Amino acid sequence: MRFLALRNAVAEVRMNPRRLVAVVVAIMISVGYLVASATVLASESATMDRSIIARTANTDVVVTLADNNSALVQPIRGVEGVASADLSYLSHGRVTGSSEWLQQQSVPDNPALRWTDLAAGAWPVGPDEIALGTVTAKQLNMRIGDEITINDANSSATLRVTGLTHEGNSLLSGLAQSSFVAPAFYTGGTSIRTSLQTEILVIGTGAADPDQLAERIRAVAGADKVETSSDFARRKMAEQTSGVYVFQLLLLVFGAIALLVGGIMIVNTFLILVTQRRRQIGLLRALGASNGQIRRGLLLEAGLIGVVGSLLGVLLGVGVSAVVAFQLGELLTVPVGQVTAMALVGVLLAVLSVVVPARRAIRISPLEALRPVADRQTERRTSRFRAVISTVLMLIGLAAVWFGTGETPFALLFSVGGLLVFAVGLLAATGTYLPFMLRACTGLLARFGPTARLAGNNTIRNPGRVAATGAALIVAVGIIVTLQVGAASMKATANGNLETRFPVDVTVTLFDGALPPDAARDIAAVPGITNVRELRSTRVQANGKDLRVLGVPGVGDTEVLADPYLRLKSAVLVGKTGSVTLPAVDNYLAPADTLVVSPNVLSTLDKDADVGTIWADAVADADITALRSQLRDVVAPITGAEVGGGLSAKASYTELLDRLLMVATMLLAVAVLIALTGVGNTLGLSVLERTRESALLRALGMQRGGLRSMLAIEAVLLSVAGTVVGILAGVFFGWVGTHAISKELNFSTVSFAMSLPQTLIVAAVAVVAGMIASVLPGRRAARATPVTALAAD
Repeated sequence: MRFLALRNAVAEVRMNPRRLVAVVVAIMISVGYLVASATVLASESATMDRSIIARTANTDVVVTLADNNSALVQPIRGVEGVASADLSYLSHGRVTGSSEWLQQQSVPDNPALRWTDLAAGAWPVGPDEIALGTVTAKQLNMRIGDEITINDANSSATLRVTGLTHEGNSLLSGLAQSSFVAPAFYTGGTSIRTSLQTEILVIGTGAADPDQLAERIRAVAGADKVETSSDFARRKMAEQTSGVYVFQLLLLVFGAIALLVGGIMIVNTFLILVTQRRRQIGLLRALGASNGQIRRGLLLEAGLIGVVGSLLGVLLGVGVSAVVAFQLGELLTVPVGQVTAMALVGVLLAVLSVVVPARRAIRISPLEALRPVADRQTERRTSRFRAVISTVLMLIGLAAVWFGTGETPFALLFSVGGLLVFAVGLLAATGTYLPFMLRACTGLLARFGPTARLAGNNTIRNPGRVAATGAALIVAVGIIVTLQVGAASMKATANGNLETRFPVDVTVTLFDGALPPDAARDIAAVPGITNVRELRSTRVQANGKDLRVLGVPGVGDTEVLADPYLRLKSAVLVGKTGSVTLPAVDNYLAPADTLVVSPNVLSTLDKDADVGTIWADAVADADITALRSQLRDVVAPITGAEVGGGLSAKASYTELLDRLLMVATMLLAVAVLIALTGVGNTLGLSVLERTRESALLRALGMQRGGLRSMLAIEAVLLSVAGTVVGILAGVFFGWVGTHAISKELNFSTVSFAMSLPQTLIVAAVAVVAGMIASVLPGRRAARATPVTALAAD
């Protein structure tokens, strides 16, 4: 008797596999969703990690030189256990004719240290050659054979592009532009470049472990920092935690959504299964089965289903991640510990999801096998308890959201956590507020005949059934609208802050001297450029510092605009032909190290000031990459001129947001699929619970078409109610999420935006999906004859 419950559970799974497919699919999708989220984000994080420590990945010991002492290489090569020791340089410079920075790293002479491959061309070998990353080359609109000029603090170099290296296509690839140069770039010729970071990369013979080898090298290196490769990697990663934090937060949000949506669907599906087997359970009770045996049987059955569904979900999630990693050019990274935990979560989710159906099952007595729905008194008591709990949860969630709007270091976590708690409370309360919404529609339906009136009354007779269907719809619509509002608001917020931080799209500046007379005409001729303005400038002594002053029409004669980082309260400006003392106003219209005054004030300071700056705007649909490239070509002949403005920053933010939105859309699309499938399940439950009612209606003369119409009207009512709540919740969640993320990114203002046409499309799709979901249950109810249905129930 000890293993009777287990044998019955195994027999039930083995003899009725088709009946359990819905639950297995629900668990498989939920676990697969979690595993895919974790694996995709782990692969992305690993790609970020490798990009940071790639130069030292194949080494045993790294020596960081404090004073670029390259003479230390030979002594280290003579240390016992050292197979090779190679210098590695890292620096960055500004691309001439642009405000963009490009990172350079030396190509190792030792092929074992070359951590990436060539996509095309050849490695640079001379001091005037460079290889660009594929994404970087695309952003700079450069090809093999083109020339690029790079400036650093001490020198300038014009390099010919000899090759392109693989950068992959991860979320953040190309945001930090990278390149490779030959070691001769730093050591050859008469121009010596400044290396921001110089290391000696050491590979051992294997005779000593890295720690022992590091100790031997320390005796030679002296004051320079000597670390094993693993210690060096940990130190570098500790300096780069923000990206990992963002990905972990995304995983938390996506995982919580997956659990919430999957749990709702699995509970509803188990409710259907228990309803289908009420006669079987009643018979077991009649034969003497105890409540504990019934409960254990269902829990064991849920555990077996959870194991099967979780294993399939792991395979599904890893498979999806492999496809994504292949498309992004990443190495697939499977976090075994997390995947195992998520598989166990799937099993636990299945077991917990059967708790409520099991409680319902043990209440079924042999004589009440045809009445699986709880009586009205029990239902009212449960509804009151659920209303209290849900209200408490929503208040706690709102309090956490409010706390997250304050000055706290964990504002984002408070906001996200508060939203999740509020969402649980909102879903738990569906049985309370949805019936009120549906009751308001019942009076309107009375005008459309008895079938419509009966459908309206049916929707409010069973709050539990309404709650199950409404929750699935609210989740499906809510996450879509949240994503839409969040994406639109983040773009509007980013653009608004970028407009404030970079109010001018394109600037062409010559810091000393006058721009050529035809420069404005050439810039205006670039496709996508509009509203070109020539501005005069000069250099002055401002509070004892040498600064540049720019005259801009529209600025008042009684103020000086200064970049906020200068923190000027007032400015004493002494120019070539006069001086002024004016209060300073923080304004991002003023570029860094440049003050903005009115043309009249500029004339006072220097009546012969030259045109040293050109401002221009870009049309909304301009190809930013091509535009920047053409501007660089136009400005390149002007020695010392630089292209700047907010266009590059806007392009980077837009690209990052688009990539994040793409990943979020792929992940959340699965949750929407789960939720919409749950709608069909709950409508199926509705039909099963009302078999006798449907049979009685048929016996009283209702035709099959009328019965199908009644169920379709019910589905539309439930869909409309759930959609309205889902839209309102999605707007609230999207706005709070945007506010929290914007605060984390230090945006000064937050803008709300949403697409009304997209929202209406979502509402229409949800209503149509509800109607479609009612088709199969309606056909099933209409197909049975009244006598057969009454006898079967």
